[in-house]
This record gives sequence, C-alpha cells and structure tokens, in this order.
Amino acid sequence: MHLDLTQVSCCLITKDARYPSAILNHTCQFSFGEILILASCDSPHRKQELFAKAKFDYIFYQDDDCIAPVLELLALTKPGMINCAMKPEHLRSYANSRIALMGWGSYFPKEAIEVLDYYRREYGEDELYRRETERIMTWFNFPQNRVELPIRDLPSATAPDRLSMQPGHYDFIPMVEERCQKIAEKYNLL
Repeated sequence: MHLDLTQVSCCLITKDARYPSAILNHTCQFSFGEILILASCDSPHRKQELFAKAKFDYIFYQDDDCIAPVLELLALTKPGMINCAMKPEHLRSYANSRIALMGWGSYFPKEAIEVLDYYRREYGEDELYRRETERIMTWFNFPQNRVELPIRDLPSATAPDRLSMQPGHYDFIPMVEERCQKIAEKYNLL
C-alpha cells in the first residue's frame, strides 16, 4: 500500500504543558496533512477524542516518549488495519494476544476508532476505558500488522509517571480481554 502522508493526520498527546521538541522536530520533517497536538492532557483516552477530530481518513499516532520510525513503518503499512511498530520483546509478549501497542508509531484508518462506541454503550467512559482505550481499540481491530522496527526511547520513557511504569499496569489486560470478549459476543463482532 502506498499511503500519501499529505492525506494522513498526525495526532500527538502529552500530559506536559508543551509537546517534547525532540519529537516535534522529527515529526515535522514529514509531510503530514495535519498535525494535531493535545498538551496538558489529563487522560490517555483523550487521544481517541483527538483521533475523532482528525481531518483525514488515515491517522499516524505515537507516544510522547520516543522517536518513532515514521517512514520505515509507512513503507510496511498494510491497508485497512492498524499498523504498529513494536520492540522485539513486546512482539513476543503479545504474540498470543489480540492486543497490540501503538505508542511507538502506528498508522491506521480513522474508522478503527468506531469500535470504542461498543465499549461505551456497555460500560460508559469508566476508569478502565479512560486508561485502556488503546488496548480496547486494538483488541477489536485484530489482527494488526505488527512490525519490528528501530525505536529510540527518550529518557522520559522510563519515568515513574509513565503509564507503563505504574504498578499493576499489566493487571488491567485480563479485564480488557474479558469485557471485549463479552461485547464481541453480544454484538457478533468476531
């Protein structure tokens, strides 16, 4: 698939007051059709709201703690699915899961966010939703194109305030899987 970056919305969030300049300097080298940034973001689920505001039918997303392989992933992007760069150890860890990680760079059709409507219909925007929209979204948009690519972490990637560094971060996965399975069965989504 050849994806024209001028027809892609780049969506970026950070809880910081200003988006990290190292990532912006990298990302602005590419000809994205638009770059949407949400700073001082109070919750991970706000990225879904930013995705909904995107002008284009394809979205690029990455977290605020790495330099993502923007062009390398673009070259390997497959149409109609979530395409995500992942590290080797995470590819192994998630090999038997419907859940994938999008924060090291991902391209996906904007319509991929529509599955979140099913979750909200059943559980609203509860605590699990606000924390785990990415896991919910990828569970329903399975399979994904998961690609091992070089990712450069910034020092902030291992800061104690990062979601992945918080105690119990992986304890939420079984609840996400259980709820998504129930929703999928109820609405015949499998």
